[in-house]
Amino acid sequence: MIGDRDLAIPGRMMDLAAVRNKLMAHNVANADVRDFKPLQADFDASFAEAVMASDARGVRNAGIRVSRTAAGTVDSEAEVAAMTKNSGLFTAFSEIASFRLRMLRAAINSK
Repeated sequence: MIGDRDLAIPGRMMDLAAVRNKLMAHNVANADVRDFKPLQADFDASFAEAVMASDARGVRNAGIRVSRTAAGTVDSEAEVAAMTKNSGLFTAFSEIASFRLRMLRAAINSK
């Protein structure tokens, strides 16, 4: 696909930010549940390898790993602050993807 390599990383980073946002909201909603262990999300090791190799297919196929943290409590204020940061990251990667799409559109229209 045209532009696949250009959009793979921002797209997957937006995917991760969306999953993280859902998990943080889940953590805040369950903050008062006894023995609740917060959830977190990260890419598995294959993501970094695919980025270093400029492998768009590997980036797209990298798994998002959801796990429970060792911490036994949820700090709601910290979770909300992390959600704000996460929202900023989502916006930044959305802008990167949008810019790359505008560049591709300009290249196509210049012919």
